[in-house]
Amino acid sequence: MKRILLICLAALWLVPGVAMAHSRLENAVPAQDATVAVSPERIELTFNTKIEKLSNFKIWNAAGEEMEKGTVEVDGTTMSGTVPSALPNGIYTVKWAIIGADGHSVEGDYAFTVEAPVVTNEPSPEPEATTEAPAVTSSPSPSPEASADAGGENNESATGQAGTNYTPAIIIGVIIVAAALVMFLRRRK
Repeated sequence: MKRILLICLAALWLVPGVAMAHSRLENAVPAQDATVAVSPERIELTFNTKIEKLSNFKIWNAAGEEMEKGTVEVDGTTMSGTVPSALPNGIYTVKWAIIGADGHSVEGDYAFTVEAPVVTNEPSPEPEATTEAPAVTSSPSPSPEASADAGGENNESATGQAGTNYTPAIIIGVIIVAAALVMFLRRRK
C-alpha cells in the first residue's frame, strides 16, 4: 500500500514538469489584439524555449486569404519574417506552427488590426481670400491603453496563447482517481 502511495506521489511530482515544458508564445510584434497605424514591415514571434528551423507562420486577412510574406527565419527562441507589401486596413490573423526543442509540435494564432490613415489623391481646393480667423479644432488624445496597444508594449496581451493547456490537471486528476480506486478496492478485501 505504501509503495502505491509513493509511486503516485512521485508521478504527481514528475508529470507537471514534463507537461509544462512545451513551447508557448511569449511575445509578438505586432502584439496580440493591437491596433497599428502603419502596416508592419515584419512579424516577430518570441517563444519561451528554443524552436526548430522547420517552424513557420502564415498571415491571413479577414476574408480568409493568405497574405504574402517573405522568408521566415528562426534564431533560437525567435521566429520572424518580412511583410513585403503594405497590408490594407483590416483585421489579420497570424497562424503559427512550431516544433519546440522537446520535439513537440505546437500551433497557435493571434490577431491584430491595421488602421492606417487613408490618403486621398484629390487636389485640395484653392483657399479663398478671407479676413476671418481660421477655426481652431482640437482632436481628442488617445487613451493610454490605445497608446500601449499601438506601440506593442502591452506584454500581457502579447502572449498569443491559442488556449489553455489542461494536460497537467487531467493527468494529476487521473492519478488521484486511480490511487483512490486502488485504496478502496484493497479495503474491501
